[in-house]
Amino acid sequence: MPHPDFKNPPVPIPANQLNERPLTVVQVIPDLQPSGAVNNAIEIAEALTRGRHRAVIVSEGGRMQDAAERAGATVIKLPVATKNPAQMIANARKLSELSSHLSADLLHAQSRAPAWSCLLASRTSKVPFIATYDGSFSERNPLKRLYNSVMVRGCRVIAPGERLARMAEERYGTAREKISVVPHAIDFESFNPANVDPVKRALLASQWGIEPRDRVILLPGRLSRPKAPHLLVEAAARLREAGLKDFLCVFAGEHPARSGYAGEVWDQAHQLGLSNRVRFVGYTDDMLSAYSLADIVVCTTMSQGGHRRAVLEAQAMGVPVAVSDSENGDEIVRAAPFVSDARATGVLYPSGDSSELAQTLFKLLAMGAPARRAMGVRGREWIASHFSKETFAERLLAVYRDVVAKSAR
Repeated sequence: MPHPDFKNPPVPIPANQLNERPLTVVQVIPDLQPSGAVNNAIEIAEALTRGRHRAVIVSEGGRMQDAAERAGATVIKLPVATKNPAQMIANARKLSELSSHLSADLLHAQSRAPAWSCLLASRTSKVPFIATYDGSFSERNPLKRLYNSVMVRGCRVIAPGERLARMAEERYGTAREKISVVPHAIDFESFNPANVDPVKRALLASQWGIEPRDRVILLPGRLSRPKAPHLLVEAAARLREAGLKDFLCVFAGEHPARSGYAGEVWDQAHQLGLSNRVRFVGYTDDMLSAYSLADIVVCTTMSQGGHRRAVLEAQAMGVPVAVSDSENGDEIVRAAPFVSDARATGVLYPSGDSSELAQTLFKLLAMGAPARRAMGVRGREWIASHFSKETFAERLLAVYRDVVAKSAR
């Protein structure tokens, strides 16, 4: 049945006029709960809308739906998060019907289960399908590898960085010309220290139990096993053992309801006697205040994934970062050994090593506030020059145009 928001679908236009008319792009993502992938989908919708194109997001909905709609997207709800094969096939049929009704130009998947539905829908509707490959998928066995491979089965693969592009080539033999590198964008004007509301900042500090003397180590993001926040708990214990005082580790992110891992991390902190050195504060929608309260932002993820948005946002806010070297580190932070200390915007540490993380945090805290502020200034300048929304939109729309033009031939 046609969706009520589309009573007058656009009429297809000949291929020779593709560069002269708006595109209709349907993104498919499991849900709209806060995450880096969802933020990326919203930025894509905003880039499309600014370019006078039509942006549609198919998902199960969630807390970020209002943000998606403010960005100009029409949100259509389907149970696309499911991994049930029968429902995935049913979703494919619905996506095919929706694509026809919208005269869609492109299906863009942001996750594996929706990607399988998009792939099937593309074969019946003849609408080209592409996917964003962030590489954060485990490949424990051949079946898992097959399941993951859907992310490179479309007519184009979007990789957020060069390292991920190489990973797609090496893992699946994907032709390099089929991969387009489009780094994520950061809203540089929104993530601006000048925009912090002092009243909101003070309120958040009070809610989190932060004292004026505390030096705050912030870890944003979900408390999930792939993000490995337990490493920061272990590092906090080492910092305390080294005699470091007046530091506070704040874990700011949702606790996945179906996972017991968050409870394991809480138990770990309790058993190590860190109740006065850690805070598990849950999700906050005031990340401006959160970053402004931080002396350091940490990323502990051990898998090679896409550009970790929090690392980019923190640097835009002028906060030094400590990043695992598995995190495509040389692409998301300027740090030794890739640049000199005088040009660094943060520090890299060996992936999965809580001892090295503790040493990295000790080094950053020992620098003193003026040196950290100078590092933060460099970080903001670097983000402005490499991750602008304008560059992102230009690269992304060029990929969309190219894919649509080639599919029309």
